[in-house]
Amino acid sequence: MQHEGELWQEFDQAGEPIENGGRDPSLGNPKAGESVYVSVAIVWLFRKTENGLEVLFQKRSEKVDRFPGTWDIAAGGHINYGEPVLDAAVREAKEEIGAEITKDMLSLAVVTPSLFANNILREFICDYTGRPDNFHFDDEEVSTVKWVPIEEFDDFIIKNAKAPLIEDTEIRSLVKNRILSYGDN
Repeated sequence: MQHEGELWQEFDQAGEPIENGGRDPSLGNPKAGESVYVSVAIVWLFRKTENGLEVLFQKRSEKVDRFPGTWDIAAGGHINYGEPVLDAAVREAKEEIGAEITKDMLSLAVVTPSLFANNILREFICDYTGRPDNFHFDDEEVSTVKWVPIEEFDDFIIKNAKAPLIEDTEIRSLVKNRILSYGDN
Protein backbone atom coordinates (compact mmCIF):
# COMPACT_ATOMS: atom_id res chain seq x y z
CA MET A 1 0.00 0.00 0.00
CA GLN A 2 1.29 3.44 -0.87
CA HIS A 3 2.02 5.73 2.06
CA GLU A 4 1.98 9.53 1.87
CA GLY A 5 5.30 11.01 0.81
CA GLU A 6 6.70 7.63 -0.17
CA LEU A 7 9.04 7.45 -3.14
CA TRP A 8 10.29 4.27 -4.78
CA GLN A 9 14.02 3.86 -5.27
CA GLU A 10 15.00 3.96 -8.92
CA PHE A 11 17.72 1.62 -10.18
CA ASP A 12 19.88 1.49 -13.29
CA GLN A 13 19.86 -1.49 -15.65
CA ALA A 14 22.61 -3.18 -13.57
CA GLY A 15 20.37 -3.02 -10.48
CA GLU A 16 22.34 -0.29 -8.73
CA PRO A 17 20.43 2.50 -6.93
CA ILE A 18 20.34 5.79 -8.82
CA GLU A 19 21.44 8.68 -6.64
CA ASN A 20 18.58 11.18 -6.33
CA GLY A 21 16.40 8.60 -8.09
CA GLY A 22 13.08 8.68 -6.28
CA ARG A 23 9.99 7.72 -8.27
CA ASP A 24 6.50 8.86 -7.34
CA PRO A 25 4.39 5.68 -6.97
CA SER A 26 1.52 7.38 -8.81
CA LEU A 27 3.62 6.92 -11.97
CA GLY A 28 3.51 3.15 -11.51
CA ASN A 29 6.25 0.78 -12.56
CA PRO A 30 8.49 1.99 -15.41
CA LYS A 31 7.48 0.53 -18.75
CA ALA A 32 9.77 -1.69 -20.76
CA GLY A 33 12.21 0.47 -22.66
CA GLU A 34 12.44 3.22 -20.04
CA SER A 35 15.95 3.92 -18.76
CA VAL A 36 15.10 3.31 -15.10
CA TYR A 37 13.92 0.36 -13.04
CA VAL A 38 12.28 -0.03 -9.67
CA SER A 39 12.72 -3.02 -7.40
CA VAL A 40 10.49 -5.18 -5.27
CA ALA A 41 11.54 -7.03 -2.12
CA ILE A 42 9.60 -10.29 -1.86
CA VAL A 43 9.48 -12.61 1.15
CA TRP A 44 8.48 -16.26 0.93
CA LEU A 45 7.87 -17.66 4.43
CA PHE A 46 8.14 -21.41 4.93
CA ARG A 47 8.12 -23.70 7.92
CA LYS A 48 9.02 -27.26 8.74
CA THR A 49 6.24 -29.31 10.33
CA GLU A 50 5.87 -32.95 11.29
CA ASN A 51 4.09 -33.36 7.93
CA GLY A 52 6.84 -31.67 5.89
CA LEU A 53 7.48 -28.22 4.48
CA GLU A 54 4.74 -25.62 4.14
CA VAL A 55 4.80 -22.25 2.34
CA LEU A 56 2.71 -19.25 3.41
CA PHE A 57 0.50 -17.44 0.90
CA GLN A 58 -1.57 -14.31 1.43
CA LYS A 59 -4.96 -13.62 -0.09
CA ARG A 60 -5.10 -10.07 -1.39
CA SER A 61 -7.91 -7.92 -0.07
CA GLU A 62 -10.85 -7.02 -2.29
CA LYS A 63 -9.92 -3.37 -1.54
CA VAL A 64 -6.59 -3.38 -3.43
CA ASP A 65 -6.50 -2.07 -6.98
CA ARG A 66 -4.28 -4.79 -8.47
CA PHE A 67 -5.33 -8.46 -8.42
CA PRO A 68 -7.99 -8.18 -5.66
CA GLY A 69 -9.08 -11.44 -4.07
CA THR A 70 -6.24 -13.54 -5.51
CA TRP A 71 -3.53 -15.46 -3.69
CA ASP A 72 0.01 -14.13 -3.64
CA ILE A 73 3.45 -14.50 -2.07
CA ALA A 74 3.50 -14.06 1.73
CA ALA A 75 4.72 -10.44 1.50
CA GLY A 76 6.37 -8.04 -0.88
CA GLY A 77 6.52 -4.50 -2.11
CA HIS A 78 8.58 -1.75 -3.65
CA ILE A 79 11.88 -0.68 -2.14
CA ASN A 80 11.62 2.91 -0.96
CA TYR A 81 14.05 5.65 -1.87
CA GLY A 82 17.28 5.22 0.10
CA GLU A 83 16.05 2.03 1.80
CA PRO A 84 18.36 -0.98 1.99
CA VAL A 85 16.88 -4.07 0.28
CA LEU A 86 16.83 -6.23 3.42
CA ASP A 87 15.13 -3.45 5.39
CA ALA A 88 12.45 -3.30 2.70
CA ALA A 89 11.84 -7.05 2.95
CA VAL A 90 11.50 -6.90 6.75
CA ARG A 91 9.21 -3.83 6.50
CA GLU A 92 6.94 -5.43 3.91
CA ALA A 93 6.54 -8.63 5.99
CA LYS A 94 5.57 -6.49 9.00
CA GLU A 95 3.25 -4.14 7.08
CA GLU A 96 1.40 -6.72 5.03
CA ILE A 97 0.98 -9.69 7.37
CA GLY A 98 2.39 -8.59 10.73
CA ALA A 99 5.26 -11.10 10.54
CA GLU A 100 8.09 -10.25 12.91
CA ILE A 101 11.24 -11.22 11.04
CA THR A 102 14.80 -9.95 11.07
CA LYS A 103 17.31 -9.42 8.28
CA ASP A 104 19.42 -12.37 9.45
CA MET A 105 16.43 -14.70 8.91
CA LEU A 106 16.39 -13.90 5.18
CA SER A 107 18.18 -15.91 2.51
CA LEU A 108 18.32 -14.59 -1.05
CA ALA A 109 16.56 -16.95 -3.44
CA VAL A 110 16.73 -15.09 -6.74
CA VAL A 111 17.24 -11.65 -8.30
CA THR A 112 15.67 -11.32 -11.72
CA PRO A 113 13.91 -8.82 -13.95
CA SER A 114 10.14 -8.99 -14.01
CA LEU A 115 8.48 -10.34 -17.13
CA PHE A 116 6.01 -7.44 -17.07
CA ALA A 117 7.84 -4.12 -16.53
CA ASN A 118 11.19 -2.52 -15.71
CA ASN A 119 11.06 -4.07 -12.28
CA ILE A 120 13.83 -6.02 -10.53
CA LEU A 121 12.49 -8.81 -8.32
CA ARG A 122 14.58 -9.58 -5.23
CA GLU A 123 13.07 -12.71 -3.71
CA PHE A 124 14.00 -13.98 -0.27
CA ILE A 125 13.06 -17.10 1.63
CA CYS A 126 12.59 -17.06 5.39
CA ASP A 127 12.40 -20.08 7.70
CA TYR A 128 9.43 -19.33 9.96
CA THR A 129 9.54 -22.69 11.78
CA GLY A 130 8.50 -22.46 15.44
CA ARG A 131 7.30 -18.87 15.17
CA PRO A 132 3.74 -17.95 16.16
CA ASP A 133 0.99 -17.67 13.55
CA ASN A 134 -0.22 -14.35 14.95
CA PHE A 135 -0.55 -12.70 11.57
CA HIS A 136 -2.56 -9.48 11.30
CA PHE A 137 -3.44 -7.29 8.37
CA ASP A 138 -3.33 -3.70 9.57
CA ASP A 139 -3.08 -1.92 6.22
CA GLU A 140 -6.01 -3.77 4.61
CA GLU A 141 -3.92 -5.13 1.70
CA VAL A 142 -4.41 -8.74 2.85
CA SER A 143 -7.59 -10.56 3.88
CA THR A 144 -6.12 -13.88 5.11
CA VAL A 145 -3.12 -16.19 4.92
CA LYS A 146 -2.78 -19.92 4.32
CA TRP A 147 0.02 -22.47 4.82
CA VAL A 148 0.27 -24.74 1.77
CA PRO A 149 2.22 -28.04 1.77
CA ILE A 150 5.23 -27.84 -0.58
CA GLU A 151 3.85 -30.83 -2.52
CA GLU A 152 0.82 -28.66 -3.44
CA PHE A 153 2.87 -25.50 -4.14
CA ASP A 154 2.66 -25.46 -7.97
CA ASP A 155 -0.93 -26.69 -8.14
CA PHE A 156 -2.07 -24.11 -5.56
CA ILE A 157 -0.43 -21.28 -7.53
CA ILE A 158 -1.80 -22.41 -10.89
CA LYS A 159 -5.36 -22.69 -9.54
CA ASN A 160 -5.45 -19.67 -7.21
CA ALA A 161 -2.70 -17.09 -7.60
CA LYS A 162 -2.52 -13.74 -9.35
CA ALA A 163 -1.53 -13.86 -13.03
CA PRO A 164 2.14 -12.78 -12.74
CA LEU A 165 2.83 -15.53 -10.20
CA ILE A 166 1.15 -18.13 -12.39
CA GLU A 167 2.98 -17.05 -15.54
CA ASP A 168 6.51 -16.78 -14.16
CA THR A 169 7.21 -20.50 -13.95
CA GLU A 170 11.01 -20.07 -13.92
CA ILE A 171 11.07 -17.92 -10.80
CA ARG A 172 8.48 -20.15 -9.13
CA SER A 173 10.66 -23.19 -9.78
CA LEU A 174 13.82 -21.46 -8.48
CA VAL A 175 12.09 -20.36 -5.28
CA LYS A 176 10.54 -23.77 -4.69
CA ASN A 177 13.91 -25.48 -5.15
CA ARG A 178 15.60 -23.03 -2.75
CA ILE A 179 12.93 -23.72 -0.13
CA LEU A 180 13.32 -27.47 -0.62
CA SER A 181 17.13 -27.31 -0.32
CA TYR A 182 17.02 -24.95 2.65
CA GLY A 183 14.33 -27.04 4.29
CA ASP A 184 16.55 -30.15 4.09
CA ASN A 185 19.08 -28.51 6.44
